[in-house]
Amino acid sequence: MSPQATTPVDRRRLVVEAIVAHRREGGDPVVFEAVDRRLEYDDRRLRLELDADERDRLEALLSAYHVFKVKQPDTRKADDEVVYLSAVTDPKHAADFVESLFRDLYGADEGYELEIRRP
Repeated sequence: MSPQATTPVDRRRLVVEAIVAHRREGGDPVVFEAVDRRLEYDDRRLRLELDADERDRLEALLSAYHVFKVKQPDTRKADDEVVYLSAVTDPKHAADFVESLFRDLYGADEGYELEIRRP
C-alpha cells in the first residue's frame, strides 16, 4: 500500500521522506497524487500538468517560491499542458512547495488525501 496522509503536517512529512529516499536510492520518479492530479519528482525536477488558469496561478506561486523555476528547454519540448520546474532545494522546502501546489494551484481543501507512489 502506498503511503497516504490527510493533514498538512503528515503530508509534508511524507513528501520529505519520499524525496530523501529518492535522492539516496535514485530510481524511478516519485509520484504525488491528490485531487485527481499528479506531480512527479525526479532528480530535483518536478513535472506538472496544468490548464491555462492553473498556469497563471503557477506564475503567482513561483513568485512566492523563488528557488523554483520553469525548466527550459524541457517545458518547450513537452505537451502544452506540461511544465517542468527545477527543484534544487532542501526536501522540507520542496514539501512546502508541493503542499502549495495542491492547495493553491489545484484547489485542494485542507483535508485532502495525498498518496505517494514509488514504483
